[in-house]
Amino acid sequence: MAATRLRIMAATRLSGAALLVLFGLAAGAAASAQNIAFNKAERADLARVETYMNTLDTIQSRFVQANPDGSYSEGTMYLQRPGRLRFEYDPPDPYLIVVRGKWFIYIDTDLEQATYLPLEKTPAYFIVRKNIRFGDKLRVTKLLRGDNVLRVELEQTDQPDAGRVMLIFTDNPLQLRKWRIVDAQGDLTDTTLINPRYGVPLADSLFVYKEPEPENVN
Repeated sequence: MAATRLRIMAATRLSGAALLVLFGLAAGAAASAQNIAFNKAERADLARVETYMNTLDTIQSRFVQANPDGSYSEGTMYLQRPGRLRFEYDPPDPYLIVVRGKWFIYIDTDLEQATYLPLEKTPAYFIVRKNIRFGDKLRVTKLLRGDNVLRVELEQTDQPDAGRVMLIFTDNPLQLRKWRIVDAQGDLTDTTLINPRYGVPLADSLFVYKEPEPENVN
């Protein structure tokens, strides 16, 4: 596991792709935000976001990912809530990410190796979790409203190493369009959905990875 982790980090430094996985491996704790008192209008916005996320079923979309080192990656994302996510990175990035069940699976297709991380310890859990309810364990650290845009920043208080995620929505109608992930060291990864399609049927095979699951993950 340690050797595989080093290979992932070396590859990522070269290509800038698949940085989602590093947030699950980051050392140290993200700074905890103080409790924020929201006004009535803000609470109404948060309630709308909760309802939207809990009724969101599928998305298929191209994506562009801006990485902390200044590089960019592109690919196709498939989301099926709850619990399923797939990122296919375009060449030359040899990476595939599959989320299903309790695992976040990072695959290096060049090395033909996979690394399993507990899903709850990665930022992907913010999006694929079954029930999204803002409260003590899923805390809202920022709520920003602009011209037809709503931004909600979240952190898991019981998983500080998972970092923070800002979900960015267009409004009227409310739709997820983008997210920003800040890891425990403050590095930012920005993912934008390009021409997303909502509510489309997705094949079950997209979320299958046939390597046996590990019994334990350090």
